[in-house]
Amino acid sequence: MGRTFKLRCHLFLLVLLSVSGGGCSRDPEVRKQKFIEQGNRDFQQGKYPEALIFYGRALQIDPRFAEAHYKLAQCHLRLSNWALAHSELMRTIELQPDNWAAQLDLGVLFLAGGKSQEAKDRALLILHSNPSNTEAQVLLSNADVRLGNLKDALQVAKVAVDMAPTRSSVYMNLALVEESSNAFQEAEAHLKKAHSLEPNSIAPVMALGNLYQRQQRWPEAEDQMYSAIALAPANPLPRGALAGLYLSQGKNDLAEKVLSDAKQQLHDDPAGYRMLGDYYLRRSDFPKALAEFSSLSAQHPNDLQVKKTYIHLLILNQRISEAARLNDELLKTRPQDVEILIFRGQIQIQQKKLDDAIVTLRQAVRNSPENATGHYQLGMAFQEKGNAGEAESEWREAVRLGPNLVEAWRALGISATQRGDWNALESIGEQLKKIAPTAQYGYLFCATARFNKDDAASVEANLRRLIEIAPQSALGYARMGQLRAAQNRWREAETFYRQALTQEPGSLEAFQGLVDLDMRRNQPAEAVRKLKSQIAHSPDTALLFFLLGQAQLKNKQPAEAEQALTRAAQLDKENQNALILLADVQTSRGEVDQALISYQRAIELAPSNVRLYVAKGSLLEMKGNTEQAQLLYQKALSIQPEDALAANNLAYLMLEHGGNVNVALTLAQTARRGLPNMPNSADTLGWAYYHNSAFSVAAPLLEEAVKKVPLNATYRYHLGMIYQKLNDSKRGRTELEKAISIDPNSSIAGKARQALRDTPRT
Repeated sequence: MGRTFKLRCHLFLLVLLSVSGGGCSRDPEVRKQKFIEQGNRDFQQGKYPEALIFYGRALQIDPRFAEAHYKLAQCHLRLSNWALAHSELMRTIELQPDNWAAQLDLGVLFLAGGKSQEAKDRALLILHSNPSNTEAQVLLSNADVRLGNLKDALQVAKVAVDMAPTRSSVYMNLALVEESSNAFQEAEAHLKKAHSLEPNSIAPVMALGNLYQRQQRWPEAEDQMYSAIALAPANPLPRGALAGLYLSQGKNDLAEKVLSDAKQQLHDDPAGYRMLGDYYLRRSDFPKALAEFSSLSAQHPNDLQVKKTYIHLLILNQRISEAARLNDELLKTRPQDVEILIFRGQIQIQQKKLDDAIVTLRQAVRNSPENATGHYQLGMAFQEKGNAGEAESEWREAVRLGPNLVEAWRALGISATQRGDWNALESIGEQLKKIAPTAQYGYLFCATARFNKDDAASVEANLRRLIEIAPQSALGYARMGQLRAAQNRWREAETFYRQALTQEPGSLEAFQGLVDLDMRRNQPAEAVRKLKSQIAHSPDTALLFFLLGQAQLKNKQPAEAEQALTRAAQLDKENQNALILLADVQTSRGEVDQALISYQRAIELAPSNVRLYVAKGSLLEMKGNTEQAQLLYQKALSIQPEDALAANNLAYLMLEHGGNVNVALTLAQTARRGLPNMPNSADTLGWAYYHNSAFSVAAPLLEEAVKKVPLNATYRYHLGMIYQKLNDSKRGRTELEKAISIDPNSSIAGKARQALRDTPRT
């Protein structure tokens, strides 16, 4: 009791102290200023995530505290959270319109995001109230450069120089404008002036080096970069610029040495020791990048960013179990870290744990709604799940948040291609050409769109440009081959395909083009010979076996085709096209059970492919398993309610097996809308009207079906039954007798005989 009493006394004293001694801390103004000061200390030390927390607490006390909103914006700018930075800057200006620093930051953000007119408008707004604001003058000149108003930009840049003649930055800005106007001598002179004003700054030295580099004045550019390194030996930026200079001259070995030296000499600076690994990453040399970051992860175990990059590379190199182990370790201590959650989602996609991946990635985008990569990866999870609509929605959100996210634009382009939306594809291609002018996909998408709009000249222009920017790639030549093949200029097509193979001897697209030419020339035997020869050199390439199966089918070798397609499916267990074609071959050969297995494997790979459910349902009908067939047709219609084949088949089964005739009629009408010229849809709809006692409506449909396919016993039987109901017994008997004569031993013939026995002769 004594110890309990003492403890209670201590607690009572603590409560009294907190009440009596904490009076000033209860003042909201004091508390919010304290949080601002704590946030500022973290901000100055570069601890931006920590600073965000304190600024956020200040806003919890006073949501209209403009200074805290502006500090939040500055943190988000440094963390590259552009959407959140924009939101906070707008809120700051709403609360404090004369916060010119916030207005300026917003203008710079607009300019960086490609919104040049908005940036110009913001600069003019600042200058209207504060005409001596040099930074606003610089922003205005930069916006005019982007808008192509070079004369205005030059004039404004000169005004900035007059306003601050002792500031190095205004001369650098003037030089930038002059270079855009091809006034290289003037630009050079002003950069030298900027250097004279700040002789210890590397910025004008590197800008002069960049100017020389763009003029291909290589030795002078190199001297400037070495001068910048001498001025700031501990700064990684000049070393990166020197490596870039060597790369632009094709001196890759020298570039790699500069970065390797930087790693050794700046071994305590993350930006320095990462440079070599980042170089491998930018060149997409993933094996070297993986080895480099594996080493860095061991050398710098506390560098979270290195560890994250290493996990990312493990995922890219398909070392999923290692990536999962390391990522799970990080998640134990950082369960809400958005980047780590995104990695986990990617890993789960690779592991085919798609529901788990969707849950994980949804958590990531809830934690950070502005994270474009999170939305992109969530789209990938939905795509793998077969939900194309939600996938595209996430990719569109990704490009809204990150307009330069090439991967999301590429995913949207592939989606548009699959839908055959050529207008959307062309728009996406044009966007990619703007944000990644040296990448191939923008030109490829535009070429594909124009090809499908029969604009051969535009296709060729895009493909020529594609070849210009990537002359060592087979892609441009292979696509030119496809264009020439479509134009029936087969000799030229073959030349382009062979050119592609010269650049990349293993180009499957080019080899596929050559095989396609053989098929177009009706030479399937030659295609088979080529493919067997290539398979001898590449015996584990699934695509070659798939092409061989196609060629053997054309060459009337179904047994051999089945073997080739089976091998293709074994080598590439996710090749749904091989499985579908294999199932078709097995069906044609009467191997229904094997075909059902192949279709099921294809469904598991492509659960949203309606055609697979219909094909498997049709096979089950053949085996007499109508109950399972109906379930498959219903599944198809749940994915695509207007699918005509599924509606047609389900309607007919319902009519034949006691289903709801009203529902069957609705389904048959859907089928007829989708397949207006197909005799099968006419027969199904006519038979549905028969079961709904609309005999006069049914007759023209059945007559159409019989006219198109006169030797179909089922159509004849149905028409005969309609005529009987219309009291036209003579024509009814004629149709029923024809149904019997077409296939006397069929079940339809049995039904027709029974109908004749039930019908009196006239």
